[in-house]
Order: sequence, then C-alpha cells, then structure tokens
Amino acid sequence: MKKLDLGFRSATKNTTHHLQLKYVKDELDVDVIKEAMNQIAELGIFANKNGEAIYAKPVSASYVDTTEEVLFSEDMNENA
Repeated sequence: MKKLDLGFRSATKNTTHHLQLKYVKDELDVDVIKEAMNQIAELGIFANKNGEAIYAKPVSASYVDTTEEVLFSEDMNENA
C-alpha cells in the first residue's frame, strides 16, 4: 500500500512533523501536493499542547510503499 508522507516544519522550533495519508492517488502532481500542503499550513489547525503550530511550513513530500510479507497466518476456519 502506498502512503503519502507530508513533512512540515513547526512554527517556532526547528522540528519536523509528518502527516501520513493512506489511500491516496499515487500519481499526484508535485504542484497539487505543494498547494494542498500550503493550504494545510495556512489553516493553522494542528497544534501541540503549547499551542505551537506543528504543520507551519511544508518541507517535504514523498510516497512510501509498504509491502506486507506474511510469515505466519493461522486459518480461523481450520479446526485445531
């Protein structure tokens, strides 16, 4: 499954916070992603317990592809 990982810098500290979205289109245009990240930053609705905006400045975006490799799975319908 592909996830979209959006990286933002906080408003006052030099820390990076990530917003990961599942079930996204995997061929979004860079400009579309940047515009959406700018809109999220402008809203200022995400803050830590001190009221600091944690998604203040967009700094990165990437697709993360995770592959699940099942090592063991017990069949629930099977009688033991």
